[in-house]
Amino acid sequence: MLIFTLLAAISSFNLTGFWHSTPHLSEGYKSCYFFWDTGEYAFLKSIEEGSVYMGNWSLRGDELVLDLSDAITVGGRAVNIRLAEIELDLFSTDIVSRLISLDGEYFFLLERNPQSAILSLVPTWGKTDSERDALSTAIEP
Repeated sequence: MLIFTLLAAISSFNLTGFWHSTPHLSEGYKSCYFFWDTGEYAFLKSIEEGSVYMGNWSLRGDELVLDLSDAITVGGRAVNIRLAEIELDLFSTDIVSRLISLDGEYFFLLERNPQSAILSLVPTWGKTDSERDALSTAIEP
């Protein structure tokens, strides 16, 4: 389970969407978060690292709690993970421009619909394990 400590009162702040560490994707995917209004999330550290970490998120008082439960490569192959608990400071720096900071790293809201954003990164998103296996052989060498 990952726990983010909130530094600002953002309980009413809507985290739903695709948050990226740069204000555009012109140089490709960097660190990014996907938050769904269903309470699910995904995190990509970098495209070079190539793993997408997934689980559930919720706001609890002054904390954003991330419960890590699964991981896949961007090609859809399962990744063995070890559960961990990490605390990061999170605060909204500018709601108008949709900018937040996680432990000093800034993230920009690029899109409110995380589903369309994740599908461009992970074509196998939302597929069953057998569908992922079939697609991953076509995507990854």
